[in-house]
Amino acid sequence: MKSRCMGIGFALFFSVLFTLLACTQKKTYTVGKPGDQSASLTFPSFIQIANFDGDSVENIFTRILYEGKKELAFAAGTHTVELRYKDIWDIDDDDHEDVISPYITLQFDAIPGSAYEISLAAPKDRQSAHELASQFKAAIIDARTKKRVSRLTKGATEN
Repeated sequence: MKSRCMGIGFALFFSVLFTLLACTQKKTYTVGKPGDQSASLTFPSFIQIANFDGDSVENIFTRILYEGKKELAFAAGTHTVELRYKDIWDIDDDDHEDVISPYITLQFDAIPGSAYEISLAAPKDRQSAHELASQFKAAIIDARTKKRVSRLTKGATEN
């Protein structure tokens, strides 16, 4: 009996440990084959990418398991990204609210070996999340130079 309880305890301990490790890592989605001719796009967990060049990259399991930044690796060239703001905010101990913006579509030209980011400051509270969602604007920037590389093709007005 004692060894069975210890076995269950070890199993629970390592399950929690592996889950915590998974939650802190950056998740990489691969759209195309990585290599010298590839580029990457990093985005925070509160950004939901619906489509990258028409391919879906989000699902519920990735959203729950990986709360850190996410990354797409893809071949260089012209790409289209459909994205929105989506996050869950606590109202009180028993209630929460999903704050979601409409989708916008950005297009950008990726250079081989380059890294890009979605430039958007995280809202500090639920009220600022609502403001962000109602006037959602985002841009894709070069991670090294911090210069905008995207152009808006559908959605809110670009800033």
